[in-house]
Amino acid sequence: MSSPFASPPAQQFAASRGLTRGRQILCVALPLFLGLNASAKNDAPVSSAPAVFTGSSATGLTGTKRVAITSVLVSFQVSTSNRTDTNGILANKSDTEAKMVWPTVDEALLAQITDDIYAQLKTDLSANGFEVLPEATVLASPAYLKIAKMAGFKNFSKYGNMEGDVMLVEASSLTPYAPFSLEVGTFPYPFKGVIKGWDSGKAGGLTANSTYYTADLPKLEVELAKELNAHVVKATYLVTLGSAKAGTSGRMFRAGSAHSGSSVTNTHTAQVFPQVGIRATHTRIAFRTPTGNPKGQTTSRAKPVPAKDGDVVVTLAQPLLGATDLFSFTSYSEGKGFWGVAPGADMKFTFTATLTDAKAYHDEVVAMVKTAQHDLLALVKQ
Repeated sequence: MSSPFASPPAQQFAASRGLTRGRQILCVALPLFLGLNASAKNDAPVSSAPAVFTGSSATGLTGTKRVAITSVLVSFQVSTSNRTDTNGILANKSDTEAKMVWPTVDEALLAQITDDIYAQLKTDLSANGFEVLPEATVLASPAYLKIAKMAGFKNFSKYGNMEGDVMLVEASSLTPYAPFSLEVGTFPYPFKGVIKGWDSGKAGGLTANSTYYTADLPKLEVELAKELNAHVVKATYLVTLGSAKAGTSGRMFRAGSAHSGSSVTNTHTAQVFPQVGIRATHTRIAFRTPTGNPKGQTTSRAKPVPAKDGDVVVTLAQPLLGATDLFSFTSYSEGKGFWGVAPGADMKFTFTATLTDAKAYHDEVVAMVKTAQHDLLALVKQ
């Protein structure tokens, strides 16, 4: 297995097809091959430091060292895709889409990972000078019960973000609850479904609309913080799957006589780079304080900025990159057909992932989150 948290060469799975359009159509399928190439795509870092404050500072935590953990939510990326750009005079007008999907996740495995992260968070908070209130005290709080009733949703929700599809997993003993939409920016919304039917999910799962009915969430979290004389802590992590890259190249040639027309031969290519990691910018720990703003915070609704879902928020500024060899793949390609009327790109490649080492995946994710928490909590050490 690759060295953790470095940036090792990612395994590259690739395929290509040739497509000629004009007086004739010719398709040639080339076999899938495995090689080594560059690392997966990641968020641009917002700082050279490993973690940063988002619109806040540690001074906001004065008054008490008590904390009440209400949410440990892990967003497991299960798909990503890339489509070539056909805009511009010189751009190839025949487009290609590459998809990497992991539709058969093991809920029990993801639950164990999340529960271990929750346990580690409690340990790390204590090590950084905080007094972690007993879970039973938090769950019995009237304000917490109001939050769960107003914004709670079922665990293992099939949801999405601007990268693709995700499965949302909360610590087993806690109730996952929807954020207030104005506090989290545009990234954590299902704009880009890749796995067909994924966001249908289970009844009672999170939906995009449900986040618009939680305007009272900041007020209730402040109420909970006052009730317990403790900062309300919410930890959010995004575990990446890797990246995909599509390409199209083509050439035009004339067939037959000068009056017989011409043909364009396009070569469609696709590559995926599987790599487990922890995404920067959207991985964070938020503190809602007893003296916090009951109206909540505000972030841009025009771009995927870091969330500010608390009065003090520490955000991962640099991605953590791990193993590249935990998945095997099967692939298939699909064109528009003879008449070219099918929806989507002219050529679509889908790479379906199968996890080959569940224990290694578990250990890798938990260890990376531990590293992330070390960097995040160092900013607010008491």
